[in-house]
Amino acid sequence: MRIVYFSDNFYPELSGIVDSIVITGRELVKRGHEVAYVGPQYLPKDYAMVGKQYTETQGREHIDGMPVFRLPSIPLPMSPTRQSRFAFPTGAAVEFLREWKPDVIHTQSPYGLGFEARRAARKLGVPLIGTNHTPIEEFYPFASHIMRRFDAWYYNHCQFVSAPFEKLITHMREAGFTATARAISNPVEHTVFNQPTEGERANIRQELGLVGPVILYTGRLAAEKHIDVIIKAIAKLQPLFPTITLVVTGHGAAAKSLQLLAQELQIGENVLFTGFIPTDILALYYKAADIFSIMSTADSQSIALMQAYASGVPAVAARAHGLPDYVPLDCGFLVAPGDIEELTEKCKVLLQDEPLRIKMGKAGYNFIQNLSPQKIADKWEEIYQKAMRTNTFKITSIKK
Repeated sequence: MRIVYFSDNFYPELSGIVDSIVITGRELVKRGHEVAYVGPQYLPKDYAMVGKQYTETQGREHIDGMPVFRLPSIPLPMSPTRQSRFAFPTGAAVEFLREWKPDVIHTQSPYGLGFEARRAARKLGVPLIGTNHTPIEEFYPFASHIMRRFDAWYYNHCQFVSAPFEKLITHMREAGFTATARAISNPVEHTVFNQPTEGERANIRQELGLVGPVILYTGRLAAEKHIDVIIKAIAKLQPLFPTITLVVTGHGAAAKSLQLLAQELQIGENVLFTGFIPTDILALYYKAADIFSIMSTADSQSIALMQAYASGVPAVAARAHGLPDYVPLDCGFLVAPGDIEELTEKCKVLLQDEPLRIKMGKAGYNFIQNLSPQKIADKWEEIYQKAMRTNTFKITSIKK
């Protein structure tokens, strides 16, 4: 099969969506399929933010050998990553795909590139599959009703739709969504992120200069992630654990305000902001961590949380959107969104009870075994093949 992914978020932008479709693409290529991507054009500074330089291979950009076609785009104001773009659905991708000849188009969002994907599916007469990753009301609460209805309208044009958690599909149904759909997790790689031995963990902590308990947050630094709640919990934990360190990796619009907050709470020495770090170094911080904390109210799954499980690290997470589906009782604790006291208490329990911490870490590792790239790719292979057999766009195809 030849599968093309359309996504309004793509490399070099830091995003779980990007991770999920690239990981899935790699696995499908291993099985003999061909995969391509259509994404927005980014600026050289966006590549520089992740320590890369834009390069072309044979006249076209590639990622892990898979071709990438870019559409003109403009920056999105108030972007949480300061990288987000709006791509113009110019129709140019259709010409690229006439040559590439996809069997299936899989759109990851309903906006600029979503329109481009729908147009390409109709023009080329191939099935359109959709995935909705985003609880949109967390980003645009003032227009959530309208945007939910728009999401429902758009995804009704797809033969099949997935979301990382079931409630997102339910919310779409409430707004008029009627297409076939089910929850499918994003894949988790186990190669780079894995459990350390006790000796390895001690060596890594020494190498990174970490002493005492370590709580980790990774991902973009944005308002909806509520990292300030974690920092305030660290301020309450610090008198009990004077050498505690909160490691915060990644970049984003909230970085400066979070650094100022740590200074105002007089815990600047207890909070380490690393900025963007490459994957191999990020994996070391996971291996050094005692707890992974995420208080986001906008995550549908959180690849960062899954990487923590892969590293044997238990979680303390907000009871919001998709996170409850991915924090079973034996893998960590769920706390009320924004509840600093409850977050502090659950972190305290884990830091003081090493056997419980180890037990939950092992349970998390076991949990994500069913989310391997191989098992998730099995599901998508079956879906794509069925979509090709029952293609609803064949009748309206106007191929030339």
